[in-house]
Amino acid sequence: MADTTPVIKELQENIQRNADSIDSIQAEMQREFRRAEAANAERFKLMHEALDALMQKKTSSESYHGGSNSTRSAFQIRSVKLDFPRFDGKDVLNWIFKAEQFFEYHNTPDEDRLMISSVHLDQDVVPWFQMIQRSHPFRSWQEFTRALEMDFGPSAYDCPRAALFKLNQTNSVAEYYKEFNALANRVYGISNEAFLDCFLSGLTGDIRRDVIALEPANLPKAFALAKLFEEKYTQQTKNKYNPSPYKGPNNQTHYQTKNNPPTQRTDPNLNQNT
Repeated sequence: MADTTPVIKELQENIQRNADSIDSIQAEMQREFRRAEAANAERFKLMHEALDALMQKKTSSESYHGGSNSTRSAFQIRSVKLDFPRFDGKDVLNWIFKAEQFFEYHNTPDEDRLMISSVHLDQDVVPWFQMIQRSHPFRSWQEFTRALEMDFGPSAYDCPRAALFKLNQTNSVAEYYKEFNALANRVYGISNEAFLDCFLSGLTGDIRRDVIALEPANLPKAFALAKLFEEKYTQQTKNKYNPSPYKGPNNQTHYQTKNNPPTQRTDPNLNQNT
């Protein structure tokens, strides 16, 4: 039987060499890992320092150049509280305008607008909304507002442009201006100059003449002038029918009367002589 001792011994030496090589490789890998870890830590440290410096620079720049904008943004978000308007079936166009202003201010997504609006409906609008949701649910805010205008808005046969052109002042200037704006907000495709001419043409004669003579540049200025001339003519009318008293030579107050003949005074000496 052959002696196997040299073979076993050689195998043991090979195993030992492999073990030593593995230990050496593991030690080298650990050293490389520690070096990489230290390098990464240094990189992260430099990155954080760069980010901190950048944020500091940005903050100081905003406070110097854009302080008013940053303050305004924070004020709008934290300090201003806007209440969503409720809708009871009246003034639908005004309600839609206010609701859209609210949504724009809060950057409300379209998919949330319908839900917010539905919980702010009152009176007859609630069963109207429920019935439509059962039969043909609204899919968007635009579809909802179109349905509101159809069912609660002005008649489709109503022509605000024609009504605006025919509008004339019948009461105060303020009432006329209110009616004019209500119609003008529903008319599109007309220039500001045309709106101004239309407003001036509807004023009463004396007020219209005086306002046109001053050539107002826009509608608000024309309205302000019309109010001033209205007060002027109103005061003149009061003075005409309510004359102020005058004082006679003896500082006595006398009032002029119409269609009353002067009272004749009798001389007491004449009565004694007779």
